[in-house]
Formats: sequence, structure tokens, C-alpha cells
Amino acid sequence: MDSLVLVCLLLGIVGWGVLVARRWPTSAVFGYLAVLMLVPAWTVVPLGPVDSRPAVMVVGLGVVVGLFGLDAVRPATFDVVLLGYAAVVVVAGVAGMVSANTLYWLLGWWVLPYLVARTLATRTSAQTVYDAVAVLIAVVAVLALVESVTNDNFFNNFFATGDPWERLQYRGGRVRAEGAFGHSIALGAVLGMSVPMVWASRWRPLVRVATLAGVSVAAMLTFSRIGMLTTIMAFAASFVLLRTQMPARVRWTVLVVGAVVAAVLVPTVMQVFDDGSAEVSDSGNYRVFLLSLVPKLALFGEATSPDVQLASIDNELLVTGIRVGLLPLGLLLVCAAAAVVLAVRRPNPGLIAAVVMLPGLTSVAFITQFTAFFWFAVGLGVSDLVAQRTQAGSRRGPPSVPDGDEAGPDFDDQARAVLVPRAGEPPGRHR
Repeated sequence: MDSLVLVCLLLGIVGWGVLVARRWPTSAVFGYLAVLMLVPAWTVVPLGPVDSRPAVMVVGLGVVVGLFGLDAVRPATFDVVLLGYAAVVVVAGVAGMVSANTLYWLLGWWVLPYLVARTLATRTSAQTVYDAVAVLIAVVAVLALVESVTNDNFFNNFFATGDPWERLQYRGGRVRAEGAFGHSIALGAVLGMSVPMVWASRWRPLVRVATLAGVSVAAMLTFSRIGMLTTIMAFAASFVLLRTQMPARVRWTVLVVGAVVAAVLVPTVMQVFDDGSAEVSDSGNYRVFLLSLVPKLALFGEATSPDVQLASIDNELLVTGIRVGLLPLGLLLVCAAAAVVLAVRRPNPGLIAAVVMLPGLTSVAFITQFTAFFWFAVGLGVSDLVAQRTQAGSRRGPPSVPDGDEAGPDFDDQARAVLVPRAGEPPGRHR
């Protein structure tokens, strides 16, 4: 009976996702992103005798199911690459070359958020999603500020389960803000990736400037080098590549506000890093040591060397190589290089958000909802590229005008009426 109740609960949540996605797609955008940003990854939905899955995964599945078949998603090259990549890894898993845990991470934390972004952006628009991100990341930033001031994490109290992710982190005696993401690096990375989306949102310039200022302060209060560097690169890329998304005076206002925030907080941040210099040094040395594992990776499939352990590896590229092999990793690196080129030539906020995070993936593995947000941003970037291509195709060239006999008997008279002025009218009026 208990299992039946839990299964019914799951079906109710999925059904809610289907209903909202079909009837109110904009609400589905806000709902999915709210769960992603404000519900910790360790908060799971029980599936009865089957298993339990994170709430963001269950809601995402409901959204995708709800949107299925309503609006056809225009296929893009990266759709084929990612789904083909996933299919190959699944086959490798069936053959015993890849672990079941790898399949779970690939399908649940990579492919599913990507599909959610593709379907939501198709049903509404990428611009609508950017607007929603701007609202919710402002909430996340405010809660991070409160956490830093009070040394207390609301999410760890409200969603308390005893999970290891609930432990607060410290650096130099100061609490590192982590919000609902379970780790300060994850929060810092999401804050940084949100910058281009806030920049390009349709809210009033003053609201965008205030939100970006809050995001900057929150990123610094994570005391995460990855979070701060990602945020800085996101600001720089947005300033250069998204010039048309914000008036010039507002762009310079953002630059001035950013300089003021840095001037106020950098001394505190530097003091925290000085106080925690031993921890920072050990962390850097460990990341350098990880490079020694590269020669021990397999060409295809999971690494079998006893020296390779997945307990804690702060390098997503290396983790992916360990899980699936060098050849699949090489394919992803090619896609990453193509994304950088596209971000420069055909920039959009989703694409820029993913690209500015790429350097950070050499120093952090995908953890908690940061994983879902990264692949959600990739899906948004692809959707925006497809929308740009569609709009460019619809605007390409003037409509064709029939000539000769195909014009019909009235065409010559109509053309003459346009090109030749009537009596009493100035000669240039009809040109």
C-alpha cells in the first residue's frame, strides 16, 4: 500500500508537469527553473519499489512529456551529436563497458535538462527563458547574501535529510555561500553562467543592473575561484558580444557598478584567501596531480586501472574520460571548440553561458544542479541558434514578383500606376 501511494504521488507530479507544460508553458519555464535553483539535488521523489530520483529530474521529465508532439523541435546538428553520443554510450553500457551509474548521469543529468531547454524554448521562446532566469537568479543571489551574513543556510534547514551535501563549507573562517546547490563552487558557477541571460533579459535596465550587481556580490561570497572567474568572463563576454542586448549607457553603468563592487569586496576576498592559503594551495596541487591519470584512460569505455578512482576528481573532462574513454571525450572537446567559434560568430546568451564555463570544467566536476543548469544552458544556446537561422531564412531576399505572361492581365496596369504619377501629383511621390 505504501508503494502504491508513492507511485501515485510520482504520477501526480509528472501529471502536473504535463498539464502545466501544455496549458501554461511560460509557467512551466518558471516552475522547472524554480525547482532547479531552489530545491536541493538531495531532495528526491520516492518512486516506490523502483528507486528515488531528484525532484528536478522528475519535474523535467514531466515537462518533456507534456510538450511532446505539440511543437516539433527543429533538429540541429548538436541534437544529433548529443543523442548519438548518448546512444553509443548506452550500447556500451549494455555491453558492460560503461557502468550503470555513468548511464544514469548521462541520461538524467545531461540529456534530460538539454531536452527540457530545447522543448521549453520551442514552446515559448529562448527570450522567455532568459527572463525567467533573471528573476530566479535574483532570488538565489539575495538568499546567498543572507546566508553569508547569518552563517546559516535556509535550504539545509528546510530540506534537512542528513545528506553530506548539507554540510556548510568554510574558507579562512568564513562561511562560503552555497544556496540550494550543496557546494559553493556549484553556486558560483551557476551565478556566473546566469550573467549573459540576465544581461539579455527584457526587464527594465535598472532591474538588470541591480540583479547583475547582486549576482556579482553573491559570486564573490562563495569564495570560489571558479565561480568568480566564470562571472568575470561572463561579464566580459556579454559586454563585447551582446552589445545590442543593452543600451550603451547601461552597459557602461554595469561596468562602473562592477568596478565598485570589486573595490569594496576584493580586499575581504583576498583576506579570506590569505587566511585559508594552506587549503587553497592543497586544492591547486591536487588538481595538477590529476593530470597524471590521463595516460591510464581507455580509448573507449570505463578506465580499468586500479589507480583511477572516481571518489573525488575535480576535473569534469577527466571524469568523462574515465567513465567513457578518450574517443568519446575527444568528440565532446570538438563540440566545445565549435561552441567557442559559434559564440564569437553568432553569439547568444545560452551559448555564451556554456562557453564561459568550459575553462572551469578543468577544475571542477559536474555536481548537484550545476550539472543540469549547464546542459540546460547548452540546450538554450542551440535553440537560440536554430531560431536565428529560421528568422534569417524568412528574411532572406524580397518576395518574387511574377513577370511576363505569368503576371496576369492587371500586372502591367498596377505597375504603371505605381511607377507613373497621376496628373497633378509631384513626380517623386510614387518612387
